[in-house]
Amino acid sequence: MSARTKKDSMGPSPERRSRFGTVTPRYDAAGNLIAWQVRYPDPKRPGKKVQRQFKPDMEHEAHQWLEKERHLVELDRKNIQEWVHPSERRRRKRASLISFEDYVTRWAEGYRLPNGERIAGGTRRNLYLDIAHFMPGFKGKLLTEITPKDIKRWYDAPHPEGQWAFRRSCMRLKAAFASATKMSMDGSPPLIRDNPFILPIPPAPRSAREDVPPVTPLELKLIAENMPDYTRLAVILATLVGGLRCGELCGLQVKDIDLKAKRLTVRHSVNRGYADRGSTRIDRTKTDSSRRTVPIPDGLVPLIHDHLLRHCEWTDPEAMVFRPRRASVMSQTTLEAQFRKAREKAGRPDLTFQSLRASHATLLMLKGGTLREVMDELGHVSEKVAIKHYQRIVARHRNQIVNQLAEDFIKAAQ
Repeated sequence: MSARTKKDSMGPSPERRSRFGTVTPRYDAAGNLIAWQVRYPDPKRPGKKVQRQFKPDMEHEAHQWLEKERHLVELDRKNIQEWVHPSERRRRKRASLISFEDYVTRWAEGYRLPNGERIAGGTRRNLYLDIAHFMPGFKGKLLTEITPKDIKRWYDAPHPEGQWAFRRSCMRLKAAFASATKMSMDGSPPLIRDNPFILPIPPAPRSAREDVPPVTPLELKLIAENMPDYTRLAVILATLVGGLRCGELCGLQVKDIDLKAKRLTVRHSVNRGYADRGSTRIDRTKTDSSRRTVPIPDGLVPLIHDHLLRHCEWTDPEAMVFRPRRASVMSQTTLEAQFRKAREKAGRPDLTFQSLRASHATLLMLKGGTLREVMDELGHVSEKVAIKHYQRIVARHRNQIVNQLAEDFIKAAQ
């Protein structure tokens, strides 16, 4: 048997050397030839080797590759053409064939949360909306063609979708390019060396929601009266029990409510699955910290008890608290549509379920609740988020406290 396929009694065939590099046969434990290893000194990193392996039947190709590499190194030594490592050449060749649109599409399909989990349907929908805002500015270009100048041209152009959408698009665009600078999961080298998005991410604009005053007791009463009977309790829970999100309300089950202990536990939210299609289903909460247990006020126990008796299969722990007419799980779209009609009739068209959640936080603070207690109620771990987005300034209360403060000092000075 030849030395190419198996060791003979004289041992393996000697490696083919040149003044530049080597082509060495590699054998397995049984003596079968399994590869040809080619090596030569790295001209840019003294003491390091450049190497590549070829299949057993590719000895000729191995020698050809070594000769081509020798030629490229010689060109570099003569300052005719810079030598580039073979892996970098492969990366550039691979990247030169990928369009920006194809790359971003694949990036979005594989998008994951920081903990590695796939994103829910609603989050995926928002991701594609953000991509749609910047894609027209780069469509038709190759990934490697896009420069900081191209990005600045898009950055400085008008953005009729608004400042919030523009900011999110900048964040997505920068993240997509950042991903392209990293090694792929299959071990292949990065597609681009540097991130061309070098501009600052625009600051978060001031949200108009911050000016929305909390709902008043009378307004909440009017809103509840104009909601359908079987979802009336939802607006009350959003305002007075844990500041529940719309999705959390839709995901409530009978087992989540313990009227004896006066506790409500948020275990789920709802969505339409990974692809954001199909019927509404119970799923995980928005964040891990959103899973929480909150107190039920004494005064709401009879109201909740009445709702469970009238509108739920209250003996079934898995039964939904808000049972829709023609589906198994209440959708956020349905509940929000009902709320829009009710808030209009109550004279508060500016309110949303998020506003009711913010009202809960604000009113708790006004009644003496601590920031820590408010954060626990809402399921927050960030003080910054709790203060910025979920606490409103109540003008009348502010006037009262500044008047009281001044009055205390005036009295002391008399």
